[in-house]
Amino acid sequence: MKLVGRLARACLEGGRLVRLTYPPFHVLVALVDGLPYAIEDACNHAGASLSEGERDGGCVSCPMHGYVFELATGRLVLPRGLCGDQRCFVARIDGDEVVVSDPGAALTLIGP
Repeated sequence: MKLVGRLARACLEGGRLVRLTYPPFHVLVALVDGLPYAIEDACNHAGASLSEGERDGGCVSCPMHGYVFELATGRLVLPRGLCGDQRCFVARIDGDEVVVSDPGAALTLIGP
């Protein structure tokens, strides 16, 4: 896994949605019931930034067309079938920080 970034857990308090820069994907990070989750920030439907959307409990709605995605799984909740689910990243708490990693990025190991 490749490190996407680290951010203070405090900046996610109060239901805030935070965007981490990670070209070309960028990552939306949020706490749901105190646990960190991270999904691709660009909506699969039209590419709008989900971090600029509205939060409703464990979901975020796209600011462009209102598509609703589950933050914990990236699953498209509404409207079903019109685009795919959002790509998920690994998010974990490390002390006072949230660490986000890309499970799809391979690390290159350099010989002995």
